[in-house]
Amino acid sequence: MKDKIKAIVIFFILSLIMLSTKIMAQTNLNGQQYTNTSIIIITNNSRFGYGFSITGYNGLVYIYYTELQSSIATINGLIFNGTEEMNAPLPNFNDLGEGSPLLVELNNGSLMLLWGGVPMGNYSLNNLTILLQASILNNNVWGPVINLTNNGDALSYYSDGNYIYLVYEPTLSLTYNNTILEELTLSGNVVKSLNIPGIVGIVSANNGYAIVQFVNSTYALININNGSIEFVNATIIGFIGNSLYQFYNGVLTINQNLTFNLPIYESAFPISWNNGYVIIAWRPGLLSVYYWNGTELQPVVNYTVQFTIIPRATILNNNLYLAWFGLNNISTSQGSIYMAITPLPYQINQYNNITTTNSTINNTSTISTSNTSSYNSIQNTTSNKSLFSSIPIWVIIIVVGIVVFFILY
Repeated sequence: MKDKIKAIVIFFILSLIMLSTKIMAQTNLNGQQYTNTSIIIITNNSRFGYGFSITGYNGLVYIYYTELQSSIATINGLIFNGTEEMNAPLPNFNDLGEGSPLLVELNNGSLMLLWGGVPMGNYSLNNLTILLQASILNNNVWGPVINLTNNGDALSYYSDGNYIYLVYEPTLSLTYNNTILEELTLSGNVVKSLNIPGIVGIVSANNGYAIVQFVNSTYALININNGSIEFVNATIIGFIGNSLYQFYNGVLTINQNLTFNLPIYESAFPISWNNGYVIIAWRPGLLSVYYWNGTELQPVVNYTVQFTIIPRATILNNNLYLAWFGLNNISTSQGSIYMAITPLPYQINQYNNITTTNSTINNTSTISTSNTSSYNSIQNTTSNKSLFSSIPIWVIIIVVGIVVFFILY
């Protein structure tokens, strides 16, 4: 039992490291009534670094998340049919613990769930194993659990629906000095492998290109086929379809030629919708939604939130399903996952301001072109620097290493 607890604690700490370096039915599980744009709590039992994923599939919205149950990290899920909520099916997990779920719609139309699992066994930090595992949904039932890796430590992963991109270490090192970037088939066969030290996470990928983050917090676009590395100045960066987007210094750029000036925000990402984009933007204490209809940028809704948040979103049937993790307790890393369902009108003449009731805490390559279109947000206020963004990554790694030492010894 003691070794089991050690493995779970180590799994949580590793998840914290990986993320540090970078919310229902007519009535939900907590008995809260749903109304449009109201904020519903999905779980109060998550932790910073545990991860969650949301996507629309076959007319339903799926959200899978990691929470702590009896000191064990487990994955749970919910399904939304419009505003009606139901429990989501779960794969037949067979690990000591699992976390960081990732939902992926494959190019063949299937829905796959990826996650990291610590298999049964006795572990210390030196021999800890984190496998990349997967299951495919069939008639609302998850199929057999597939081990996409059989040894080592799966640190971070992403999929474009055709291939899986994995950051992997044969033996765990808290300094990330032997990281490998791999391209896998959906069955786990290695297509390409690149030894690139210092990668702490993969944030997006598409068609043979992967966007990774290094231990010094820099981002790079890597061509998997030839190994070329192009460093990019960005606060957040990713692919939307085949287009690259990035946010840097208050400006969101899409496909190199469309820019949105969002000076009061620290991060933003777009979602394609209605021949335009829905833009999710946030800073400590504020989460905002905008809609660009092709000619103008319109505000949709504002949420007053915790100072440290991690948002995810999907759109289905003209409704925005916006979920975010909010950090409630910095000392324990405890936080909640929230959900807000907001209709997306074609024309917007006013926007809403909504405030959460949870307590708050202190938070948190430029591609140039001579032929761009630029759009401005409406508000303009000051913004404070995030607490986590001000802590050097090497300090976090050293502190966590010391914690692990005392756990083991």
